[in-house]
Amino acid sequence: MAGIEERNSLLDLESCAREPIHIIGHIQSHGLVFALSEPDFIVQQVSANVDTLLGTSMDAVLGSSLESVLGNLQFQAFQSRLASDDLISANPLRVVVGDRALEMDCVAHRYDGVLIAEFERLNDTGSAKPSELATNIGILLARMGRASGLVDYCSVTASEIQRLSGFDRVMVYRFDGDWNGEVIAEAGQVPEPATHRFISYLGLSFPATDIPAQARRLFLTNQVRSIADIDSTPVPIVPEIGPLTGRPLDMSHTSLRSVSPIHIEYLRNIGVRSSLSVSIIVDERLWGLVACHHHAPRPVDCATRSICELIAQNLALQVTSRNANAARKSRRIAAEMIDEYEQYVDRVEAAREVLIDSASAAQFLDMLDADGVVSHISGMTSSQGLSVAAESLRAIVGQFQSRTNHGVASSDRLVPDHPDGAQIYGALYIELSKRSGDYLLFVRREHIRTVNWAGNPDKSASADAAGKLHPRTSFAQWQETVRGRSRPWSALELESARFLRAELLHIGDAQRLRT
Repeated sequence: MAGIEERNSLLDLESCAREPIHIIGHIQSHGLVFALSEPDFIVQQVSANVDTLLGTSMDAVLGSSLESVLGNLQFQAFQSRLASDDLISANPLRVVVGDRALEMDCVAHRYDGVLIAEFERLNDTGSAKPSELATNIGILLARMGRASGLVDYCSVTASEIQRLSGFDRVMVYRFDGDWNGEVIAEAGQVPEPATHRFISYLGLSFPATDIPAQARRLFLTNQVRSIADIDSTPVPIVPEIGPLTGRPLDMSHTSLRSVSPIHIEYLRNIGVRSSLSVSIIVDERLWGLVACHHHAPRPVDCATRSICELIAQNLALQVTSRNANAARKSRRIAAEMIDEYEQYVDRVEAAREVLIDSASAAQFLDMLDADGVVSHISGMTSSQGLSVAAESLRAIVGQFQSRTNHGVASSDRLVPDHPDGAQIYGALYIELSKRSGDYLLFVRREHIRTVNWAGNPDKSASADAAGKLHPRTSFAQWQETVRGRSRPWSALELESARFLRAELLHIGDAQRLRT
């Protein structure tokens, strides 16, 4: 069986990850997109459905002012909103346009030197009424206030977004260090008709290849992704190459951006016709997603998407707060250990003689949840706990010496088959002196664990006879026993290692001054 790192490097999946989905060149059919120059607001590019929705030909719109589409009063309101710190990107302008007097929400943003205006139809959308929004926020805050623990917060998030949006299934999906995602909370209902059976994914993991790197980058920049109907026909942007940039229109921040064909096939395979995804961003990093699935078409209006985004942001704040509290506790414990160690060192002549042989070493092992530690100071090597033979030690240290970050480096997947048969699968390296080669090396044993996948992760995609890539068709639970890795080093443990390094360097400097 291929390992996780092997399956993520398959050639066909790498080609999928290179797909330029931000310049896909099409939008979803329930709205319109206008690419405008400024300050004249001339339409330089437009979606090809402008005739179908507004009864106005593309030729009449291209090269004309957006005022010809909006009319004078609505155009003035559009200009006024743009002048107010671009608030129209977060606060849609309600407009009535075209021969059919379509009621639409208009949002706009500037990107890559282009002003992009999007118009979305309001009819047949899964949306909350404006009068309901305050009530929804109040219910959310009350439930969040009663939640205890991360899983409870995630469960509240899933159920509130499911209640508000009406999607069949809402999942909170957390990424691990390899970008595999685990469903840690789920809310759902049996859809109508009953033939659309609800299958729970709670506790299952999805491989990183399901959300390629370029899609994860877009989730950082455009935090809400709505797909109204995978069976609708994508609408091209005309002309394909923008007069303002000489490139296809960059729709990284565009809500109406169309969908990659392989993702459409993926959603169809999982039994989903429409979806809504909301990013959970913690410390400027994609921590996870709220993933909403529905068996039928389901456009979601701007106001409802904004509330869903607010709910996800509230969860992100809770995660951030929990992380900060844990970090403060970890720093306090580390400081207490260092203080005890420094008092002990003050009673002896040389810090290197007690760095590992002192009682503090056991505390450091506990602090970093390690199975053993090796100290190499001024040419002297000593260890406690799980031992590392000399040949293995050279191989492990050699992996870290050229890639430390602020003097610290770690891995939970060292090559286990060293010549001496050492069972060291993970290590955390702390550089104390590059010149003399002083270091501490904390090590961990193999950690065998079971992962329950939603489908066989080794079959994430396949290519047909023509070389076309297709996603997997099965999402049934598939169990894998993961070997050859240690427990991963957490962000808190890495922070503690950096703190330990700084304090040990300070103690060493103080001792040198005394001698």
